[in-house]
Amino acid sequence: MEAWLVSEGALTQSQADLAAREATRLSLSFSEVVQRLGLVTSDQLALYRSVRGQLSTARDFIATGSGDQSHLSLRRLVLSDALRERLPLDLCQSTVSIPIAERNNALWVACANPFDLPTLKRLEGAAGQAVEALPASETDIRLAINRNYRAHQDLYDAVAAIIKMDEAELEEQGSDDAPMIRLAEQILLHAATREASDVHLHAEERFFRIRLRVDGVLEEGLLLPSAIRSALTARFKILAGMDTAEDRLPQDGRIHFPIGSEEVDIRVSSLPCSNGESIVMRLLDQSRLKLDLATLGFSEAQQTQLTEVLNQPYGVFLITGPTGSGKTTTLYTLLGMIDAEERSVFTLEDPIEYRMPLIRQTQVKDDIGLSFSAGLRTLLRQDPDVILVGETRDQVTAELMVRAALTGHLVFSTLHTNDALSAVPRLTDLGVPPYLLAGSLLGLSAQRLARRLCPICRESFEMSATEWNALAGQESPLLTETAVTLHRPAGCEACAHKGYSGRVSIAEIVEVDKAVRGWIEHGKSVGTMQEQLRASGVPFMRDDGLAKALAGLTSVEEIARVVQLESEEVLDDA
Repeated sequence: MEAWLVSEGALTQSQADLAAREATRLSLSFSEVVQRLGLVTSDQLALYRSVRGQLSTARDFIATGSGDQSHLSLRRLVLSDALRERLPLDLCQSTVSIPIAERNNALWVACANPFDLPTLKRLEGAAGQAVEALPASETDIRLAINRNYRAHQDLYDAVAAIIKMDEAELEEQGSDDAPMIRLAEQILLHAATREASDVHLHAEERFFRIRLRVDGVLEEGLLLPSAIRSALTARFKILAGMDTAEDRLPQDGRIHFPIGSEEVDIRVSSLPCSNGESIVMRLLDQSRLKLDLATLGFSEAQQTQLTEVLNQPYGVFLITGPTGSGKTTTLYTLLGMIDAEERSVFTLEDPIEYRMPLIRQTQVKDDIGLSFSAGLRTLLRQDPDVILVGETRDQVTAELMVRAALTGHLVFSTLHTNDALSAVPRLTDLGVPPYLLAGSLLGLSAQRLARRLCPICRESFEMSATEWNALAGQESPLLTETAVTLHRPAGCEACAHKGYSGRVSIAEIVEVDKAVRGWIEHGKSVGTMQEQLRASGVPFMRDDGLAKALAGLTSVEEIARVVQLESEEVLDDA
């Protein structure tokens, strides 16, 4: 295993040597040590267990099992009634396996341990036919089991137990009572199986509403009796380590929610509102963090640009965009591409969303004086090579960040602006002199997240060249003289009839070369710089979004939702 993981690039040789020494010292297996240290994921170990890659993983099987239908993961698997009846729930749970397809008179089953012969014999006996076992991670399998066999039923049973109570019983319910404990667990499990990024709980006058944000869009969830608001809110606050007696001030906390052999880290925020506290929980699944630019949706040209930034010895690279646009995920992805054994990497974050091996991460705490600026001053005395500043909020932080870059450090940070070049006037407004800014900037990026079309049910259609060119704009490199083939959502079981499954990055990257530095020093406006860059062929977010629509990754309507297009009248007529 050690040699294979090194050859595949999952581990460096020094990491493998370290893990081997620790495995011997602790009397543990090599696989246990590398997973506990966070050096490899359960998916990578599952791939190794597939006879060194000679078999596809279950996720790969599903992704390639229907022609060119890609990007459909095990977590999106929706079983038919016929498949669900082949293996009972208790057997799937005890063997950590789930049926995924039937081919060539054999039942294909995803297993956490596909080479356990006694388990395979049990599965064959229950199915009454030959079984082909494919490896998958335990977490993925348990989520798929919960979603396909019991998720809805268990959640609805928990809700039904609450609804059956009369008003007096509801008011007597406490946060530690069994119905509240079960309901809170089922809400979190349901959110994880739906791959929700956020759970919203907010009280209204007559009921308690629960909603999920899936693929960036809020969807209706549950309506519960308002009488349980206090008990359910208190239950989540207990899980998050928050003060249940304090409901007048905002609070923050974290929940570590186990799913299979792994945990989902949940960031919890409470806010006092007119009808009671609003609770918003952000699900941060460490195992789902994909440290790969291609997976995030960046084009080959953009990947090359970002890789070149990482190879620079010093300078500032800024990622801009609104909240929820994927800035943090992109930053973590870039940090994951840095060899943290050869370079000293520090971060200042508020909050720390994902824990990364070999990277020293610091939580900003303004209430005790540990601000971004104070933390950055200290980091500069810690011999860093690479610094991540979670957000540039004030003049002191901005100036320190620029001066750190000028003194030989590679600095990454984020700003809240609508496009990449707007970061320039934003920083000058914060008090950074244009000449220092021009001398320190390596590049600017802006991004949004658009929903991916479901590869199973997407429908193709043609748009005329006139309509397409109206959307793209006169300066676009995507202008055409012929009709173009696009895709739109339809809806099927695999995507829960939404037409979309997952999200893809829509980005623009501006390299700060000699010309751009001159514009910054002379205080040229954002509009002027954009015009000159567009004339030189630099693609912007609109162009990147439409290119991804042409590739069938998303729809034009979705691009229009997240990026301003030239003519949205075309969409209204379509």
